[in-house]
Amino acid sequence: MNEINDLKEKIEAMRLKMYRIYAKNPLDNELLEVSQALDDLLNQLEMLLKPKKE
Repeated sequence: MNEINDLKEKIEAMRLKMYRIYAKNPLDNELLEVSQALDDLLNQLEMLLKPKKE
């Protein structure tokens, strides 16, 4: 469960970073990179939470 909590903290930090970049300049190229990194983290979390098929 610790891995899930760590991932949730990373997701929240990345989300805040994305919001800050957008607030400064919505056209900043870094915004796309951060958004994609956030998507990757969210996908990782989904895989951890998804029930495993046997």
